[in-house]
Amino acid sequence: MSLETSAARAAILARLRQHSPAFQDDLSAPEQPLPVTRLDDSESLLERFRAEVERLNVIFQHVADAEGALDALLSVVRAENASSALLWRQLPLHGVPEALESIGVQPILPQVQGAARHDIYRALNDVPLGISGADAAFATTGTLVLASGSGQGRLPSLLPPTHVVLLPQARLFARPEDWLLAHGAQTLQRARSVTFVTGPSRTGDIEMQIILGVHGPKRLYIIVFD
Repeated sequence: MSLETSAARAAILARLRQHSPAFQDDLSAPEQPLPVTRLDDSESLLERFRAEVERLNVIFQHVADAEGALDALLSVVRAENASSALLWRQLPLHGVPEALESIGVQPILPQVQGAARHDIYRALNDVPLGISGADAAFATTGTLVLASGSGQGRLPSLLPPTHVVLLPQARLFARPEDWLLAHGAQTLQRARSVTFVTGPSRTGDIEMQIILGVHGPKRLYIIVFD
C-alpha cells in the first residue's frame, strides 16, 4: 500500500468515526422481557399449527380418529385422480394399502438399493402421489420432521408432485426444543437422515417470485387425527 493510499484510507476512517453515533456505555436490560409464545393445550397447538401451514399453502384437515383419517386420505386420492401412490412401509395409520386397492389405486412400497436404483427411480418418476407419516411437527412454524429409516424412505415425500402426510396429534409440539426434550434426540441418533419440511417445495429465484414444486412436491396435504 502506497503512502498516498494509506493516507486516503486513514482520512476516510477518521471522517466515519467523527460522524458515527456514540454507543451507550450503560446499556440496561428492558423493564419487561419479550413475551413467550405459550401453547399449553392441544387445542391451541392445533389452531396455531393450522394457521401456520395454511399460510404456507398447505391443505390442512383435522379429523376425530383413525377411521376419519382413512376417509380423508381416500378423498384426497380421488381428488388428485391418482392411479398409484408411493407409501412408507411404517405408516401411523393401519390399512392404507388395502384401502387404496379397494378404490383401484396401486400402493407402491419402494425399495431402492443396489446398481438398479436409477432404473427404479425412472420407473417411479410418474407416480402422482406420495403418502408418509411424520415423526413430529412444530406448531409455531408449521414444520414437519421426517426421519428416514427402515420402512420410512424419502421417495414418497420427494418424488411425486403431491405429498400427503398422516400426522397423529400426539406428535404435534409447540417448538423444536419441546420435541428434542421429549424424544427428538433419540430420533436424530437412530435416523439415517432427517428432513425438515415447511410447506410445499418452493423457490424464489425466478424473477423474485415464489414458484411451488420446482425441486419437490408442489402440493402438500396434512391430515391430523387423534
